Amino acid sequence: MPIPPSLASTLLHQIDQDQALIPGLPNDVAALILSFLPYSHHCRLKPTCKPWYIFLSSKTLHSLRRHHRRRSLSHLLCIFPEDPHISSPFLFDPQHLAWRPLPPLPCNPHGYGLCNFTSVSLGPHIYVLGGSLFDTRSFPLDRPSPSSSAFRYNFLTSSWDRLAPMLSPRGSFACAAIPSADQIIVAGGGSRHTLFRAAGSRICSVERYDVERDEWEALDGLPRFRAGCVGFAVREGGEEREFWVMGGYGDSRTVSGVFPVDEYYKDALVMELNGNDGGKWRELGDMWGAGETPRFGKIVMVEDEDGGSPPAIFMLDDNDILSMFAKLLLSEDIRDSIIRLPSVSMG
Repeated sequence: MPIPPSLASTLLHQIDQDQALIPGLPNDVAALILSFLPYSHHCRLKPTCKPWYIFLSSKTLHSLRRHHRRRSLSHLLCIFPEDPHISSPFLFDPQHLAWRPLPPLPCNPHGYGLCNFTSVSLGPHIYVLGGSLFDTRSFPLDRPSPSSSAFRYNFLTSSWDRLAPMLSPRGSFACAAIPSADQIIVAGGGSRHTLFRAAGSRICSVERYDVERDEWEALDGLPRFRAGCVGFAVREGGEEREFWVMGGYGDSRTVSGVFPVDEYYKDALVMELNGNDGGKWRELGDMWGAGETPRFGKIVMVEDEDGGSPPAIFMLDDNDILSMFAKLLLSEDIRDSIIRLPSVSMG
């Protein structure tokens, strides 16, 4: 399992050969060994010595883990138990059942109670976008406001950066990373808050973020208002071909004329990704039958980049992490078929 020459040359440039990573072993072999260590242990291993600190903070490590990920490395789940401005998020390694805390987001002196934001991974970064929060500058104070803020966590420097804000503030929205284009797409949302289930606004706008330029641009909006939805990209031929938006709510009704409740959609929307231009939206039929609930928790989709296995889908349901597996069928004759996602509780 040799290291690609380009990675080896980068490592040799970063670390003096007189400072061996592991005494008695060439640095390229030692780097290969260290790259298989669970990420949750890195913070404890970095102080071991200077070469280890340099290597465990380098782009070479990230490239090696991507190169060998399919063989033995597991994906990491990022979990935000509370407002990330005041409470540390955690990385969870489902293969090793290991946790690692991350630093909180940069402090917001005017906002508190941030929730219903979306986090997505792209490259060596985690992006935290939007959400709903209480703002001390807004009135009335007991109603949440949508946020347009965007933050990025860098695994190499273990720090957060503030990015260009979204064009439209939103919480509870669909989001997906497009690694082949180094972009992120967001759709729908509003001012949803956990304390006010049916309060707040709904929007239908869609935006795309360009990582290299740190800019947002507007795309064709959803056919109707939709919040509380989830989104993911479907790959074909090594590139993301479609952006799916499923579930969510648009309208609300009252029970006994007093208690507001949301009306959840049972259909799905699909946008074809055509290069630099977003395509038109098409609507699919209902994805759930009678008696089935279309309500989602927080969802992350992990797909095999080589297309050799079905995608793994994880959903946070209160304090449980559910693991779901699905095969998204792309052929024309079965695009409108119902997709069933059997779930297994991981407790």
